[in-house]
Amino acid sequence: MKKILITALSVFALTAQADFLGASHDWNNGSSDPFKSAISAAETGYKANLAVNMAWRDTGKMIKDAKKLNAAGKTAAAVKLANEAHHQTVQATAQVDAAMSADLRL
Repeated sequence: MKKILITALSVFALTAQADFLGASHDWNNGSSDPFKSAISAAETGYKANLAVNMAWRDTGKMIKDAKKLNAAGKTAAAVKLANEAHHQTVQATAQVDAAMSADLRL
């Protein structure tokens, strides 16, 4: 019962923190190129998810598509897609944490 409670609270805490920062938070991390920062965050998270075999199916495709959009000069759409890919990596990481602490004995 403790494991279920801890898992549920952990998932809730991660979910609550994901929406805590407002739109005014600067995810740019000092880079003058917003696409470069967004794609870097997405790729880093995706590599971490791949390392534990918990990467989501569409994340890699989203990263490739974002790079194509950026190369075509559609920077705003590319940044949006890269941010969505990064969001997926964050959710996949939360899924990994929940899966590792889940008690599958019913």
